[in-house]
Amino acid sequence: MPSHSFSHSASASASASASASAPSLAIAEKRTTGALPFAPPLVGDSAVMQALRAQIGRIARCAAPVAIRGESGSGKELVARAIHAQGARAACPFIAVNCGAIPEALMEAEFFGCRPGAYTGAAHERQGLFQAAHGGSLLLDEVDDLPLSMQVKLLRVLQERRVRKLGGSRDEAVDVRILCASQQGLARGVAAGTFRQDLFYRLNVIELAVPALRERLADLGVLCEAILAPRQVAGLAPAVLAALGAYAFPGNVRELENVLERALAFADGGVISVDGLGLPGEGAGLAPVLPLRASAPGAERQLSLPGMQVHGEAAAMPLALYLRQAERDMIVLALAQARYHRARAARQLGISVRQLRYKMQKLTIQEPRP
Repeated sequence: MPSHSFSHSASASASASASASAPSLAIAEKRTTGALPFAPPLVGDSAVMQALRAQIGRIARCAAPVAIRGESGSGKELVARAIHAQGARAACPFIAVNCGAIPEALMEAEFFGCRPGAYTGAAHERQGLFQAAHGGSLLLDEVDDLPLSMQVKLLRVLQERRVRKLGGSRDEAVDVRILCASQQGLARGVAAGTFRQDLFYRLNVIELAVPALRERLADLGVLCEAILAPRQVAGLAPAVLAALGAYAFPGNVRELENVLERALAFADGGVISVDGLGLPGEGAGLAPVLPLRASAPGAERQLSLPGMQVHGEAAAMPLALYLRQAERDMIVLALAQARYHRARAARQLGISVRQLRYKMQKLTIQEPRP
């Protein structure tokens, strides 16, 4: 079956239990029903995120398997949840399982269920992940961690749409949309001989790439706003966005959330400063982005979130005004670095040339006269 690649680098929850109606590894399973809003990792106005959200909407309308590829912390599971929430199966279960979290000896029972006495300690009948996800979607996270022996069994289920419980004698029909996720993509496992090619063709019908945070630095401001919105934050020092924009974030949005959470714990009066970020020292994981210009030598402006006041020498400014100024600064610096070559500046910012032109007009940014 041909693979269609979308690579624009671009509910209520119930816990699993050890009862007959749920899989036994609660840590490896999450169940969701109902519509889901876009969580912080999926917000942003950059070209790659607009393309990703458009692709999610199109993919949600079909029932084909989807292979989601992206770095750790980039939001692969949230992409899978969004596909499920926007599709025809939204009212049915969404089950997410990390394939690397299940001991190999228990994999068959976890995926397909088991009968009493199927193995030592199996005192009760249990349903598997496929039965729990019946009618909905099953996300196989880190699917390339599955051993070859389990890949064969998974392939059979995908071909026949039926499962047999461990220790059972009859097959059960299952109706599940399969979503899978990996960091490097399944093709690499096929080339290395660790992933079956026939299973690859079953799972990789549609490939969707989730961009890394360093590919969407233009979203930093709105990401920080979304992450900090539910927290008790008085403000951000203006150099914070510059410092964040200069860091490569190998852990992507998850690392950004952790950095802001840590910084908030050390914030003086609820104002997050550069020192509180705890980023690696200069030269360690830094991206080639210049710092934002200060409003005055030695001065440090502060951002006041809506409804809150910041006390100090520098005057507070509304969040929208601060983000507008920060966005303007980043665009001016990107243009300067690119010597006002708009295509290069747009690539650095993670937006299209058309968006860059619009933002330059909106923010009254003019190119210097020759």
